[in-house]
Amino acid sequence: MTAHSVNQILKGFSAKLQGKTRGPDHDPDGKRRTPHRDSYDVDDARAKPWRPIGDGSVRQGLLYREALIQAAKELYQQLWQEYPLAEIREARARQAELSAELDRYAAGAEAATGRPALIRQELGQVSGYLRAAEGRLRRVDLTVLEAVLQTLDFATGRLFPAIDTIATRAGCHRNSVIAALRRLRDHGLISWVRRTIKTSNEGEFAPQREQTSNAYYFEHRTKMAARVFQRYCQLLVTKLRRLGGLPQAVPQRRPREPQDPALRQALDALAAGVALRESAST
Repeated sequence: MTAHSVNQILKGFSAKLQGKTRGPDHDPDGKRRTPHRDSYDVDDARAKPWRPIGDGSVRQGLLYREALIQAAKELYQQLWQEYPLAEIREARARQAELSAELDRYAAGAEAATGRPALIRQELGQVSGYLRAAEGRLRRVDLTVLEAVLQTLDFATGRLFPAIDTIATRAGCHRNSVIAALRRLRDHGLISWVRRTIKTSNEGEFAPQREQTSNAYYFEHRTKMAARVFQRYCQLLVTKLRRLGGLPQAVPQRRPREPQDPALRQALDALAAGVALRESAST
């Protein structure tokens, strides 16, 4: 028996002595979920990772959303070109072949010197390829991303749709939504924080908190692959310039004048010396 189990028994015994009865672990609809360890209360600042999208206007917000969806679609196409189904099938067949050969050697079959080591090396490479291929985006991932972004508040960045809401809008099962969100997160297209809320079981020997919808946000610069982030920025800048939200060329800033008089005098003397040498050389 673990320490946690003993603690739960003691809590139950103490509650019984105080005349408390255990409340329901689930609400009548069966939607209450045990909170994850890495969750925060909805009023906690860590559960509010949002930032305004662009300047917070609907016009810019729509462009940010369009650029993200377009970048995701292009990434989907790139990944399926890098990992075509024919090569994946060959890799799986090769993995099964190598695994079977290694099992024969493990069972006592005679092997050439160094052959098992070579098999393990190749098997690791094949397995790595298949893991990378398994992480490629699916069509449903794009649909889920679009469904999530439908509820994005551009002015604040607030975004917390429930999994069932996303599933309804995307027209798929909630398990498909969960898997799609994980792939989208792995590619840096979206991030989230788990949140909890208080239950109505205060004073009862029952769960006091339950899981609620995630808070979704974006940290593309740090989570996206370099090439994906670069392409996303290109798409975004192009759209913003068409809107007039960005200048065609970034104006050059004049260097700040030094405040220290001694430093300013030294720089002036250096500039005069450079000008003197240039005139002498001509």
